[in-house]
Amino acid sequence: MHATASTQQRAAAAEDAVMRRYLHRFGPVAWAHAAVDGGRSARTWHYWWHAHLIHVLADAERNRPDPRRRRLLRRLRRGVTLRTLGTWTTPFYDDIAWMGLALVSSGADTRALRRISDVLHRAVDPDHGALPWSVDSPLYNAPANAPGAMVLALTGHHGEAVGLAEWMASTLRDDTTGLVRDGVEHGVVRPELWTYNQGATIGLELLLGEAAMGDEADPAWRHVRRARALVRAVDAWCARDDGLFPAAGGGDGGLFAGILARYLADAATEWADADDDDGETAADAARRLVRRNADALWAGRRDGMFAADPRRGAEATGDDLDLSVQLGAWITLEADAGLERSLTS
Repeated sequence: MHATASTQQRAAAAEDAVMRRYLHRFGPVAWAHAAVDGGRSARTWHYWWHAHLIHVLADAERNRPDPRRRRLLRRLRRGVTLRTLGTWTTPFYDDIAWMGLALVSSGADTRALRRISDVLHRAVDPDHGALPWSVDSPLYNAPANAPGAMVLALTGHHGEAVGLAEWMASTLRDDTTGLVRDGVEHGVVRPELWTYNQGATIGLELLLGEAAMGDEADPAWRHVRRARALVRAVDAWCARDDGLFPAAGGGDGGLFAGILARYLADAATEWADADDDDGETAADAARRLVRRNADALWAGRRDGMFAADPRRGAEATGDDLDLSVQLGAWITLEADAGLERSLTS
């Protein structure tokens, strides 16, 4: 496909690559292998990666509606039911939360979503005011609390979601950079800065800020301020590398940058009509970051595959064979396509 392809054509090409190389159908069910043949753990089934596969397919369906995709989403959900023996859960609360968001986005499986919401609701530790990473874990981290709070907010536990957002803002925000640190374990803050933690926190604050309805005097407006501040912090973080997101390799890290792109696109859409300088600045930064990284991924595309690092071309070995890497690129390209559609429709 020519380099001047539209954003929708680019996203469709990323979707096609995943469908052709990773997806396997077995009668009424479907799932994806973790890597193409020859990759490490090629036939492994990953719960967390499938949450993002379902979510990005839902993104694609909003951008390019197709009844075949809707049928595939049903097959994939049946695959999750089969692979989890009907529980839809794992011992990891972060994974469960991301699956809950995928179900919300795809608009189905309300019974599974209710189960996930109930599990997350019961798992909030009142002594810490936060969700642990997993069952019996001493780690309370952003990857569990940001998406977990979003699921709770979307399933009738708004007050609890606000509490988790407050815990994150008071505990995980790095005063020097304004970015979100990874978590707290045994009272010690883990200082790692990951792209997906920034993205999920932006998404959470956007969701909770909707209640303000543009009223800066509303207490919920603090969530809007936090989301905008975090977008600006991400912009400053990436400015040192010409706007490119830090790469996190293959494995789970292959999804990190795509998650940030999705929620930056949501922020840019939300603030597209902002009538204040702060909103305009944050929206411009979010749009620019999404487009910069989508363009870099597209430029590095080789034989239909994308690179784990947008600074180079895709390779036929190593990290780039992971499903997560291809999903991460697809999420970014789909975010870019969705953002352009929302701003031009």
